[in-house]
Amino acid sequence: MNFNIKYPPLVEQAYSHLISIGLHPNKDKLYKMLVDEGMIDELGNPTQQAIDKGLVAVAGNNPIERFKAENPLVAHIPDKHFKVQGNQVLMDCYAVRVTATTILNDPTATQEQKENAQSLLDKVKSLDHNEWH
Repeated sequence: MNFNIKYPPLVEQAYSHLISIGLHPNKDKLYKMLVDEGMIDELGNPTQQAIDKGLVAVAGNNPIERFKAENPLVAHIPDKHFKVQGNQVLMDCYAVRVTATTILNDPTATQEQKENAQSLLDKVKSLDHNEWH
C-alpha cells in the first residue's frame, strides 16, 4: 500500500533542496532528523532556536518570501529569479527550469507531476528567456 503523507513545508523545503543538489533523502528520516536537531517541532513549525540561529527564515510581508514559504520547491532559488506583478509572483525561465528539473528528479513525484514538469520544461525551451511566467 502506498501512503501519500503530507509533510510540513519546512520538511518539503529541505527535501527539495537536497534533491536539487543530487541527494535523495528519505522524507520520514529527514523529518525525524529535523525534529531531533531542534529545527522544527513535531508539527513542522520552526523552533525559536532555529530562528535565533538564522537556520530558518520567517516570511514577513515580502510576497516573494511568502511565495517561497508556501512553495517549498522554489525556496532555494535566489530571489532575483522572481518578481511581483500585480498580486502575482512571477518566475523567470531559470526558476521554472530548476523547479521542473527538481520534480523530474524527485523519486516520490507522481507520473502526472513528472509529465507536467516535462511539459513545462519543453515550453520553457521555446520561450524568450527574458520572459517572466
